Amino acid sequence: MHTSKVKILGAKAVDFKPDDKSGRHYDHVALYCEIPMDLSQGTAIGNGCETFNWQDSSNMAQLRQFKQKDFPIEADITFDMVTTGKAMKYVVVDVKLPTPPKSLM
Repeated sequence: MHTSKVKILGAKAVDFKPDDKSGRHYDHVALYCEIPMDLSQGTAIGNGCETFNWQDSSNMAQLRQFKQKDFPIEADITFDMVTTGKAMKYVVVDVKLPTPPKSLM
């Protein structure tokens, strides 16, 4: 497992079962994160946006403590790597969010 400090630009809860009788259930929070570009080839500069799936959609409640104006937020995200035998992907195991700012009334 690997933990990285990541800037979360936004998030979206996903919870649906397609009508194709496959039995699939998509249930996660898509985290849209700013990630540095690979500079090793000399063909890129700056940052890109990568989407990571954080199981399950109920995790969105933790993000709802923040307001639109609070984003982007920095979080420590722990990843695990898995493979299909052909491709490797990162799976979000844990997200340590910062303390939400206090609301001013």
